[in-house]
Amino acid sequence: MNKISSKELALVFAGGAIGALLRYFIAVALEQSVGPTNANVLSLFIVNIAGATFLGWINTKPGPVNQLFWGVGFSGGFTTMSGIAILTYTQAPVLVLPTLAIMFGLGFIGYAAGSNLGRVQAGK
Repeated sequence: MNKISSKELALVFAGGAIGALLRYFIAVALEQSVGPTNANVLSLFIVNIAGATFLGWINTKPGPVNQLFWGVGFSGGFTTMSGIAILTYTQAPVLVLPTLAIMFGLGFIGYAAGSNLGRVQAGK
């Protein structure tokens, strides 16, 4: 079993805090612009679409900062897959599986984009 260092824990914590704050600010901005009724649903979809794609992309970048800060911390704090699952289940249960499939698909698209961008930058 691997032992987690204090530096690794700090990277995850800092990334998670920034991701959660960004998600909060997006929700507040949407609440002010589209009203509280639609803001919750819209913000959940925006952060999860952006977060799934970003997480797929960042997983193509090696290194502890990318993986721990951006991948686990930031993306974990920014997205809320459980929130989208609960919202979808309570509002439209028939959309649970398609919604989750879309999120995973966007993760794969982000990964593919990051892999291809890495090859282009490396001149391969």
